[in-house]
Amino acid sequence: MPASRKVALFAAASVSLTAALVGAGPATAASVARPFPAHVTYQTGVRPSVSQAEQDAAVKKQYDSWKKTYLRQACGGYLVWATDDAPNKGTVSEAQGYGMNIVPLMAGYDDQAKTIFDGMWKFVQDHRDSKGLFQWVIDGKTCKYSDGGTPDSATDGDLDVGYGLILADKQWGGYSAAAKDWLAKVYQHDVTSDGHLKIADDAGNDDTRPSDFMLDHLRAFAKYDTAHDWNKVVTRTEQLITQFTAKYSPNANLLSDFVVGANTSSPKPAPADHLENQPDNIVGYNSVRVPWHMGTDALLYGGKVATDVAKKESASYKSKSGGNPAKIYPHTKLDGTPTKTSDQSEVAANPVGVAAMVAGDQAWTDSLWKYMAGNPYDDTYYGETIKLLVYLVMSGNYWAP
Repeated sequence: MPASRKVALFAAASVSLTAALVGAGPATAASVARPFPAHVTYQTGVRPSVSQAEQDAAVKKQYDSWKKTYLRQACGGYLVWATDDAPNKGTVSEAQGYGMNIVPLMAGYDDQAKTIFDGMWKFVQDHRDSKGLFQWVIDGKTCKYSDGGTPDSATDGDLDVGYGLILADKQWGGYSAAAKDWLAKVYQHDVTSDGHLKIADDAGNDDTRPSDFMLDHLRAFAKYDTAHDWNKVVTRTEQLITQFTAKYSPNANLLSDFVVGANTSSPKPAPADHLENQPDNIVGYNSVRVPWHMGTDALLYGGKVATDVAKKESASYKSKSGGNPAKIYPHTKLDGTPTKTSDQSEVAANPVGVAAMVAGDQAWTDSLWKYMAGNPYDDTYYGETIKLLVYLVMSGNYWAP
């Protein structure tokens, strides 16, 4: 697992993508089933007030910037440069998974989308661990695992890679066998017998990480991979959310970066120094993503647990910040009170935009949308990639496979 989610504050170099990936055919050879812009009608909530054309333009601008800065050819494929999270312009599985979600959604705008996706998938296949899942951190120069010990995966990356393969299969076709094989491995190694998500394929059964609670992904897996009981994973994930928030965050519905006791009926915040010491018993650079994940499930599927959490989190962040996105901070106590306010990042506020949509709060949604146009703290890979994914959701261009 990454030692920190703190984003680097240095300028990123542009990377040329003009060379063709060896062995990959031209993107124009494959038809695109759901070209960007998709213009999805969500099940609930509001959308930003600016015109659809302005929303689409914002996505395109962010994608072009992201692609130029963080997508690079290396090690025989394509990777998402994870700035300070991996050495020598390497990547982490979280970053690669994000990229494998983004690129199929941008097909139709980017003529090279399929070529890039195939290169990203090749990179994953070339860096599997002993369980067949993606090694969580790769050096961009040596092209080898760069953490100590035996190579292992991280559950969030595993889930996003699987979701990306499903998106690719629905977009271009031809990925069904790969997707189902991958999901079988994820189910075997990242899911416990009671249905909750572990934090890694070699982790124990006690803890879980709420930023992995991508309920929309899990529902898509249940529909696509009927050989495994993904509905059990959905049910247990919702139970964990409900059990945890009822006791530790009944008003704000916030979830700590890590949770222990996940294999019991009494999950609780992990100790402050559990794994990443941000501290781990409050919202940090991991759980800042929860409003986006809960909001996305509510928008696409109308999940009741996700809807309730998104509404309460949106209200809490609005109240504690006085309606000012710049006063949403990466570190937040479970009652909604910000802490460590000297540390700031765009990734604190941007995910809240999706929750605000679910809450039906038009003014708050518009304020958060407007805030995303800037990068006031010079965020790099982490903030800028999540911004792009949030843009896709808020603009109505995030479709369910």
